[in-house]
Amino acid sequence: MDRLFACDPAKRAWLLDERGIDLLAMGEVFADPRKRDYPDLRFDYGETRRVAIGKARGAIFTVVYTVRGPVTWLITAWPSGRKERRHYEQR
Repeated sequence: MDRLFACDPAKRAWLLDERGIDLLAMGEVFADPRKRDYPDLRFDYGETRRVAIGKARGAIFTVVYTVRGPVTWLITAWPSGRKERRHYEQR
């Protein structure tokens, strides 16, 4: 079964305008067989959030997401920094 992705339309527009990143296109990270995935423990968000690091559009990205029923809700994304790329490449 294919994974269903969704996100806040306002956040998607902001990321596209500010960072040139289409949040829904970051679903490509989840198809990367080398992706890293771990819990986001930085804050208590009131829901379980996760971080995925993987390739999309020929680059390595970090994506924060949560699962809401059958939907993978994409919260934000950015080009992975040095430490995140190193974490990804350790696989």
